[in-house]
Amino acid sequence: MTEAAPAPGELELLAEGRLGQVYAYGDGRVLKLDRPDWNGVASFEADVLGRLAAAGLPVPRAHGTATVDGRTGVVMDRVDGRSLLWKLRESTPEEAAALAEPFGALHLEINGAVVDGLPELVPRLRGELGLAVADSGLQAELTELLAELDDGTRGVCHWDFHPDNVLAGPEGWVVIDWITVGSGPPVADVARTLVIWGRSTWEPAATFMRALRRAELELRNIESARVDAWTRVVAGARLAEGFTGAEADWLLEVARGAVTLSP
Repeated sequence: MTEAAPAPGELELLAEGRLGQVYAYGDGRVLKLDRPDWNGVASFEADVLGRLAAAGLPVPRAHGTATVDGRTGVVMDRVDGRSLLWKLRESTPEEAAALAEPFGALHLEINGAVVDGLPELVPRLRGELGLAVADSGLQAELTELLAELDDGTRGVCHWDFHPDNVLAGPEGWVVIDWITVGSGPPVADVARTLVIWGRSTWEPAATFMRALRRAELELRNIESARVDAWTRVVAGARLAEGFTGAEADWLLEVARGAVTLSP
């Protein structure tokens, strides 16, 4: 169901990101409004949230969509709590390391769910490699590696799973921002998290990431070499997102295998 909503200037802005802005929207709800360049993705996210909630995953409940000045937004339950990024910033290195295990366990819970109707991740990766990796030899190598790594497992892959997308609500942790979700091999989603935060050198984030990698390997009983192989593929595909400068150079080095995200 889509409804009309007040103009953005009449709503309280709570948070904003690259794709949307989140406003207070009545009692106990928020409106996540698409930015103009991304208008229309709210309908997709509303559908995805319904599917994930039905699978028992910890996500905000969606209540349809609303339009504001031609922009679409998804109406969701409001989660009163800060993201884990805030908790991480206030943590000691020891506390950050301890946070990694429950974070990894939540990631495993998400990846263990099988939900119909989600976009297929592997074809997306294949297309991004073809688009973004200019070196034809490296492109062919990564495409072949993707085929070898794909074991046919299809779990929910958030594809943007990091502490700022997990809210510590009064009833537990809640995962937000599902625009990039896909159905694919769970280890690929582990690699994606490692790549997204792979260049973090500030403490205690660096300690958290080292501990998270160890926790993910232990919880899933997977070999380090398999994660390293996936990080190469994921880093190459991430170049399709238009990074330049030092970030692009680093992603290319990871894709080549010259840089490994070791624990």
